[in-house]
Amino acid sequence: MSRQQIDAPLLLDRYRPQRLLARGGSSLVFLATDENLSREVALKLFASGRDEYEARFRAELRVLASLRHHGVVSILDAGVDHSTPDDPRPFLVMELVDGDTLRTGMENRTMSTRRIGEVGFEVAEALEYVHTRGVIHRDVTPSNIMLVDYGTRFSRPRAQLTDFGIAIDSFTPQEVDRTMGTAAYLSPEQALNKPLTPASDIYSLGLVLLECFTGARAFPGSAVASAIQRLDADPDIPSTVPTQWQSLIRRMTDRDPAARPSSADVASAAREALRTMGASDDD
Repeated sequence: MSRQQIDAPLLLDRYRPQRLLARGGSSLVFLATDENLSREVALKLFASGRDEYEARFRAELRVLASLRHHGVVSILDAGVDHSTPDDPRPFLVMELVDGDTLRTGMENRTMSTRRIGEVGFEVAEALEYVHTRGVIHRDVTPSNIMLVDYGTRFSRPRAQLTDFGIAIDSFTPQEVDRTMGTAAYLSPEQALNKPLTPASDIYSLGLVLLECFTGARAFPGSAVASAIQRLDADPDIPSTVPTQWQSLIRRMTDRDPAARPSSADVASAAREALRTMGASDDD
């Protein structure tokens, strides 16, 4: 499929898919039109044919429906596409975020220390919200952080956490059957298929912030090689990373989950680092 306009059915007699925005392992994300309200939305259409996809859809729906925070992309509606009776496809309708992913932002320009700090604070603040509600994201990556641009004179891009497709309820006993998440950002406990805590998201965010500073993934290579590296080694934090951030990232990426700071502690540390920055640190 291309980014050209497509011929697709009207979903729930309301939502018209227009063009493909992104493709994932078990879903497609489309730009769509809400014909009732004449506005654009994001429509996430799940693959079908296996029970696990519908289960993942139901899980993401439960997670997203419970979250209301400026740092989390909101769900607007949900349903199942029965236009092909033998191939029903569940879908989510989400707010359309006007901006790029952090991945795109990192590739297109060098990020200032202040901008990286703002992203760190905003994502940690969002994680603090979801963690207190018993949710573990499990896939905090540059591709799942949106930089939202409100387009006003005094606004700046703000980070929003998206794609809770593999999020889990930390209050419910976990049945660990396979590793879920993006290999380059897995916590050691994810790589080992161990039960997770919110500390796993902190580790992943630490790797994201480190990559913002260095421009390179801490654990490159194939999925298996990348996952194995972090079991025996801590990420290299070069001296070019500002001192305050070196200390914070080192604690965030401790191989012992119990030694990592909480999301609230990360947000507080990021805010303090931003407050103490000099004008020269904006470069």
